[in-house]
Amino acid sequence: MTDARTAREALILEALRGVDTVLAAADSAGERLAINTLRLESAAAALTTAGTTYSAEVAQLTDATKKALADYIERRASATTAQALADHRTAMQEAATLAFADQLAPAVRDIARQIELHSTAIGTRLAPLVGTFVVGAALGMGGAALWLR
Repeated sequence: MTDARTAREALILEALRGVDTVLAAADSAGERLAINTLRLESAAAALTTAGTTYSAEVAQLTDATKKALADYIERRASATTAQALADHRTAMQEAATLAFADQLAPAVRDIARQIELHSTAIGTRLAPLVGTFVVGAALGMGGAALWLR
């Protein structure tokens, strides 16, 4: 029915052609909408997968960072502890040396005086050597005691 005999038929024919064009466009839009819906669903699935992968990588990075930080803290604590222990040992040795010197020096002087008195009283030449030996032995034992600490 391509030829219209009256104006009315021509008008109806044009209206039907317009409706046909609108229906064809609606069908085409529906198909395009279905294709675009599939594309959007595919993109959403790809984004979800990428987000999951990203989250896993961030978690791994976070774990690696935590481990590196814990290792760093452990190394620093060990170094600090070792230094503090060495400083403590040095301080204890110095304190022991001072205590030894303060306590033993008067006793050694006393022994030396007594040896001198005895050597004068005895009048022998061997007494100063014995006194020197006793003083040296006392100092050596005190130094050995400090060294063994």
